Amino acid sequence: MIAAPTNLVTPSIAPTRPRRRILVSAYAISPVRGSEPGVGWQICSRLARYHDVTVLCAPGVPGPDANYFREEISQFTAKHGDVPNLTLKYIEPPLLSFLFQRETPLARRTFYYTGYTAWQKAAYETARELHAKSAFDLVHHLNITGFREPGFLWKLDAPFVWGPIGGAPELPAGYFDLLTKKDALFYRFRNWMNRRQKVSARCLEAAKKAQHIWGISVEDARLAEETWGRPSEQMLETGATVRANAVVRDYDGTRPLRIIWNGQHFGRKALPILLHAIAKLPNQNVFELTVIGDGSTHQHWRDVANSLGLKNVKWTGRVTHEVALAEMSAADVLAFTSVLEGTPHVVLEALSLGVPVICHNACGMGVAVNDNCGLHIDMHDSQQSINAFAAALAKLQSNPGLVKTLSRGAIDRASQLSWDNKVEQIVETYEHVLATVAGGRA
Repeated sequence: MIAAPTNLVTPSIAPTRPRRRILVSAYAISPVRGSEPGVGWQICSRLARYHDVTVLCAPGVPGPDANYFREEISQFTAKHGDVPNLTLKYIEPPLLSFLFQRETPLARRTFYYTGYTAWQKAAYETARELHAKSAFDLVHHLNITGFREPGFLWKLDAPFVWGPIGGAPELPAGYFDLLTKKDALFYRFRNWMNRRQKVSARCLEAAKKAQHIWGISVEDARLAEETWGRPSEQMLETGATVRANAVVRDYDGTRPLRIIWNGQHFGRKALPILLHAIAKLPNQNVFELTVIGDGSTHQHWRDVANSLGLKNVKWTGRVTHEVALAEMSAADVLAFTSVLEGTPHVVLEALSLGVPVICHNACGMGVAVNDNCGLHIDMHDSQQSINAFAAALAKLQSNPGLVKTLSRGAIDRASQLSWDNKVEQIVETYEHVLATVAGGRA
């Protein structure tokens, strides 16, 4: 399950900086969703504390209900009021968007970007009209965060910033044995396409025009610097909720260690790593595993658990956000096995609840989780990861004090990675870019 944000109401803040006119491209934006729509809302609504922000956004992804973003925002503002200084410009999807952006596995995996690029072209035409009427001080391509679609705002006569961008990491060959045949075929194709898309003409042009680029992971920052020849700054695309009621885990070793796994059930999420890791441990009875979510590999993964003889596993299926939070609050550790990600919001939610995290030292989760709040697993191949996850679980079970120490660190880390801190960093970058451009013109 992809968790939705909970800190939705934007408090009133009186910034000391001069207010600017900022144009943001945020295709997906919603105050009641996580992932890309949550990123769009949480960042744009907070930017409006500092500047006059206009957002180019979609009313929804084309399909039977193509207006759900717009409807969710309307319901939210009816209850909480409009966000001051935030203007949303809904760009209706053109024909190609309707044809190729529908929420079906085939369209999402093969033709999605054909439709998405058509929407970006339509958004650019609106941006040109708005900029001609009253020029923007700075333009920002925010989401969708994948690097392969930079939009067209960089063509405007205004300072352009891009990111945080993601998508540069590839699924390592050593993990293909965990995938179904269908998923293995798709990710081999994705890896091949990724290498071609990294040097696409439009990505290179957008990067050349960008005054600043943020990269989510080390790999994303390296893409900007080594392939595009542009400096970059590392920044996670999502933020953490600071919870006043976060509590330190009370695990003392006298009961089973409660492990939680939360995510969509498909190949790259790699739950079998955790299942095999638990099966390797000499005493499975000192562990309890709760698996949240559903997806195309759900039954396959249940079959794997059964074949390994795992007993203490609870499969919740897809649940509401509130139920997921309750399950996570009862856990001692989040085991996050994914081998290809941006920054999974579930990791930041775990930290905000004081739940330590075991994860691979890669992608966005490798940046979010440090030694004070979790345990890192190096990525080489599936067997090495299985062994390392097993060792990490055994270490926590035999060292209850470490669970408590990492839990305290998780709460501190969530505060460091808060949405407010992230937007403050973005606003500071805006000022630096504008000062640099003004200095260059002078």
